[in-house]
Amino acid sequence: MKMLNWLKGTAIALAALGTMLPATQLQAAEGKAPLKIVTTEATVLDITMSAEGVFAGRVVDHAGNPVADAEVVISQGKQSIAKITSDQSGVFSVSGLKGGVYDVRSGNTAGSFRIWTATAAPESSKEQALVILGKNGTRGALGGLGGGTLVLAAAVVASLIISAIAISKLNDLQDDVNKIPKSP
Repeated sequence: MKMLNWLKGTAIALAALGTMLPATQLQAAEGKAPLKIVTTEATVLDITMSAEGVFAGRVVDHAGNPVADAEVVISQGKQSIAKITSDQSGVFSVSGLKGGVYDVRSGNTAGSFRIWTATAAPESSKEQALVILGKNGTRGALGGLGGGTLVLAAAVVASLIISAIAISKLNDLQDDVNKIPKSP
């Protein structure tokens, strides 16, 4: 009977663990290199340059505080177009750009912006770009030291707790069955 209880408990624990672990973590356990999945939104934000042809933006941290002296790199494709530093208010600006799609990177954060001239911009276009350090760079990360590791650890702990409760209940039930008097 103890062996049957152990098998039931193990099956419950493995089932709970299997539903909580993503496939990439299970593959890593099989000896394969762990996969790092990074998912980003495919949204390209529209930004209008000023009438003077200046593209402006602001660099802030995850709490919304301006980041002074942050290096900002603007590129188009693989070609770097400009490298600037934000001022004390986190503001940066670049002149001489043509309308088009540009990648703006600061630290580990990157975003894509469609920059419009003042006369061609759609109504929904914003006046400046906002680069939030740490937010875009880790969004959707799984594995490594990103936010996915914390979620995975919490899921494993939760599944172990659920399994322990289920095994305890099965043992209590078995004890109740064993207390029933047997007929002669």
